[in-house]
Amino acid sequence: MYKRLLGILLACVLAFACPRPSFADTAPASAPMTAGNTQNGMVRVRLSSLGDFSSLNLTVLGSYSVSGSSERALNSGASVTVKFSSATGHFTLVSGGASTDMGSSFRLCRHAADGQNGIRIAQGRVPANLYPGDFQFVARSNNGSFAPWVIAHVYMEDYLYGVVPYEMNDASGTEALKAQAVAARTYTMLRMSSAGSAALYDVVDTTADQVYSGTPSGNASCKAAVDATKGIALKNGSSFTATYYTASNGGQTESIKNAWGTKGLDYLGVKDDPYDLVNPDSRKVSFSVSASGAQSDSRVGALLNQKAAAQFGTGASVTAVTGLYAHTPKYAAPSRLYTKLSFDVVYTRNSQTGTGTLTFDIFSELESALSMNITSGSNELWSVARENGRFTVTARRYGHGIGMSQRGAMYMGRQGYTYDQILGFYYEGCTRVAYTLTRSILSPAVNGQTSQEQIIAEQPVTLEPSAGVQAQVTTKSGSLNLRQSPNTSAKVLCTIPQYAVIPIYEQGAAWCKTAYNGSSGYVMTSFLTFSGQPAASTPAPVSTPAPAQESASQYARVTTQSGSLNLRQNPSASAKVLRTIPRNETIPILEKGASWCKTAYGGDTGYVMTQFLTFASPAAQLTARVTTQSGSLNLRESSSTSSRVLRTIPQNDMVGVLEQGTEWCRVAYNGVTGYVMTRYLTFSSGAAPVADGGISLTPLGTPRRARIMPTAGTLNLRDGCSLSAALLMEMPKYDMLMVTAMGDTWCAVVYEGRSGYCMTQYLEFADE
Repeated sequence: MYKRLLGILLACVLAFACPRPSFADTAPASAPMTAGNTQNGMVRVRLSSLGDFSSLNLTVLGSYSVSGSSERALNSGASVTVKFSSATGHFTLVSGGASTDMGSSFRLCRHAADGQNGIRIAQGRVPANLYPGDFQFVARSNNGSFAPWVIAHVYMEDYLYGVVPYEMNDASGTEALKAQAVAARTYTMLRMSSAGSAALYDVVDTTADQVYSGTPSGNASCKAAVDATKGIALKNGSSFTATYYTASNGGQTESIKNAWGTKGLDYLGVKDDPYDLVNPDSRKVSFSVSASGAQSDSRVGALLNQKAAAQFGTGASVTAVTGLYAHTPKYAAPSRLYTKLSFDVVYTRNSQTGTGTLTFDIFSELESALSMNITSGSNELWSVARENGRFTVTARRYGHGIGMSQRGAMYMGRQGYTYDQILGFYYEGCTRVAYTLTRSILSPAVNGQTSQEQIIAEQPVTLEPSAGVQAQVTTKSGSLNLRQSPNTSAKVLCTIPQYAVIPIYEQGAAWCKTAYNGSSGYVMTSFLTFSGQPAASTPAPVSTPAPAQESASQYARVTTQSGSLNLRQNPSASAKVLRTIPRNETIPILEKGASWCKTAYGGDTGYVMTQFLTFASPAAQLTARVTTQSGSLNLRESSSTSSRVLRTIPQNDMVGVLEQGTEWCRVAYNGVTGYVMTRYLTFSSGAAPVADGGISLTPLGTPRRARIMPTAGTLNLRDGCSLSAALLMEMPKYDMLMVTAMGDTWCAVVYEGRSGYCMTQYLEFADE
């Protein structure tokens, strides 16, 4: 029972604030490229959006014939009508005033021709759009009657010209559109491989697969994205990647196993997506709850009072809300698909005051009542934020949430990430494979001659690297290990046979990055013989120590009486102000003087007046080592994955920690200060500044996470270990903070990037 209650409480803690996804602030891994074989590129698209029609009006542009017969050619610009009888299952073709019974199936075949070459459908969703392919008409039995099926046979790249503009718009950004094109192509190739030749179609033209309404005019960016990724599809292992995509996942991808019960696709799991979360175009809806009791939203007030009367007795009414949190996720951690929303309330009944908790089911009691529906299913992600005496409850997610978020992809593109990084983020472990695709079309229609089927192989875009660097495996005997990372202890993904020729994407003195048989990884350079030009060398990260005068030997807090402190270009009150440093910020001291100190803040290095600084003891300084799994760590201007990258810090380099938070740390590196993600630091020594004035605190070598558990709604963060010390901010109940030093009465803590002190009795340590 205790473990169950603790689990619920932990869920409440995690749910309290707006979601702060745990996400590696390192560049997303690129999906590597390799060569594939030749595949059929003709897609069979059932136009299910036409429904059970009785008549279709078609306009033929280009060169078509009935069933491929040159004697039954249709003139370009001709209007024809296809009628269907649900009673007999027969089609009738009306052309040039003549009606012909076509039986239960027939085909309008396209011949090679210059210019526009396709069919327009007056009853289509977009009548002006051209369908560039054959049209197959088939009658299907349907509960005692018949239903008409129309199947367009369209070449893959032409098909994508009509998919990408309807799944994303032309203004979505180049890289996002390229990612969408590859995802759509891969999805189609997966469906083609699973349908097989026995099936009549591969995909339908609705959201059941992918929206397709022929080729729209314009959309130059969408077409360019298709062309730039021509022939490229994704594979995970030996299978095509299940490239499901969704409009918006709400800040966390959904597991395909959770949503649909599909097993074996572990790369479609639950993970945080900060790109979708911070995109202002991602769909969300909200409502507010006042902490003071009186609710401006009458619906909220009515729901609370009804629940209070049912739980506390007739006549009970809520007078204050002291806490609000979502909890009880539908699926196992780390899922944030919460199903319950609890209100800690103060209520009155019969002139008596009481406290309690009112718990609502999110989807059965609140979603419709408060107009929080976004999708038809009950899968929105609910979160709570508190500010200025109000709680804001927000629901996010538009669509099933599985795979690539289109809104997330758009935001990644705006941040400078490339399409291969977008795909690598959403489909972990995938490899881009460039296929040669074949298109089929009948030879030009010539009267009296039989047209022949032409099969044309279309080469994919140029494989990376563009210089065509390849190498041959020249082991003395046996095969060569392809490893997950450039280390002899790393996992072996597969073995590459002796004398095999492989592409080289990154070439280093000891290791090279390559791909083989759908897997990408690293091989030892000494067992390769190269052809072509050397690839871009990628040496191992080397730590470059800062000049001595730029190394922080001490840190100080800005303690102006009010307002911020000027950072000046030179140690003079008349020197140019580079920027201002807010009160209570902690800064590195590069050079200390009686009147002026040299420091760095926000990417600028300059001077501040010594009198407005309070210095921390050198023994109390905290340092940390960058321990990313691979590569460097981004030093950002602010504590957000969308903020500007000031520089990158190589793996294993040391940084000075100015402020330590559960998600972000403010650090100094080579004279530049900024923010890095806490999870990629290993702390080596020291702690945050420890209080003096007779209060004894013990610095913690490894800071501890603690839960804020005051008797009321918030806990005070103070400037010192005293109830009379300046109040820095109020910290909400159930939120988490980091404890850097401990005492019986007070603790030194870091919360939301701010250092201060709070009373020990109101903390519950997460590691106990």
